[in-house]
Amino acid sequence: MFGSKDKRGLSVSLDDIIVAQAKIRTLIPISPLTHSPNFSDLVGHEVYFKWDNKLKTGSFKERGAANVLLSLDQAARSSGVCAASLGNHALALSYHSAKLGVPCVIIMPSSAPLVKVQSTRATGAEVILHGNTFDEAYQYAQTLALERGLFFVPAFDHPLVIAGQGTAGLEMLEQLDSFDSVVIPVGGGGLASGIATAIKARRPDVHVVGVRSQWVMHARQHANATPQPLLPPTTIADGIAVKVPGKVTAPLLEKVLDQTIVVSESEIADAVIRMLELERVVVEGAAAAGVAALLKKCLPPHCKRTVLEISGSNIDMNVLSRLIERDMGEKQRLLRLDVAVPDRPGSLHTITGIIARTGANVLQVSHDRSFSHIPGNVDITFMLEVRDQLHKDAIIKNLADLGIDTRVV
Repeated sequence: MFGSKDKRGLSVSLDDIIVAQAKIRTLIPISPLTHSPNFSDLVGHEVYFKWDNKLKTGSFKERGAANVLLSLDQAARSSGVCAASLGNHALALSYHSAKLGVPCVIIMPSSAPLVKVQSTRATGAEVILHGNTFDEAYQYAQTLALERGLFFVPAFDHPLVIAGQGTAGLEMLEQLDSFDSVVIPVGGGGLASGIATAIKARRPDVHVVGVRSQWVMHARQHANATPQPLLPPTTIADGIAVKVPGKVTAPLLEKVLDQTIVVSESEIADAVIRMLELERVVVEGAAAAGVAALLKKCLPPHCKRTVLEISGSNIDMNVLSRLIERDMGEKQRLLRLDVAVPDRPGSLHTITGIIARTGANVLQVSHDRSFSHIPGNVDITFMLEVRDQLHKDAIIKNLADLGIDTRVV
């Protein structure tokens, strides 16, 4: 029986989470919780990180998946399980299904990050790509589960899943003697409702902050638009890219969240880079959402000791590379120049020699003969890595002083 609210198990209580903790301890180790001196200095109060990204599959989703699998009877295990996921839930369920010998079918939208699709297939699960959105994959997964007689495991909207995710909250309480606030990313709400339920049951004074992506608001607007947009909005925080919380999680979130903060794609991108710089840790966009909220300094003044749930690290390396380049551009560490030079041998060598003497690093070079703005010349576009704005200005001046036609792109 789950919770005291409903005999059908449509609520989750502290007792449910305690039971889940006892079950999953055989499969899931306690994830670390550490103090961050760098972020504490940055925001002006004590900051701690709960590193659920350190679990085997790189995210907190293992907790809920393991709790569901360990709660199934033998008949259900033999038949197998099915789920729809953008990635982390798929990887967690398929990994622990393989460990327990449970057949597993995963439906993922075509937009799911490649790294998560490949990692899920590597566990031995049957992976089917269907639809462009999570909602389309979800509907198909439910249909397929009925057709094949599989146990459908929701990514967030199930008491067993919520109770499993809530074990992270129990661990926080056990690992840190006192804290006054906790920041949790919110997508479908399974993680936030589970952690907050555990913490509020024992420490109702703790200020619980849920963090959503601004993408959700944009996605809802586009979903209601007529005609439908040809290119719907995308997000780097795919782990919380859920338009509406579930029927189980929504009332729980309303009950246990004290504050909700919305962060933009730009703020999430900056937070990913800050974690790289200050913690030397790669986190995915969903996990960085909580960091972005912290950096906005939106927490009430009485919050002096905050725990952030770092929910996952499964970010596509191509996305990470783009975020790093974007950050370099914003910090004036990238310079793109169009240089017009005579179209004859040795011109490129001359220009690269000048750039080398300025101490800049050439990242990319491209030639354009067809559309050169000076007849008989070739336009050469350079992408340069520079130290700062002063270095950038010095390079431009150096080229101009030598009479080289230069345009900053």
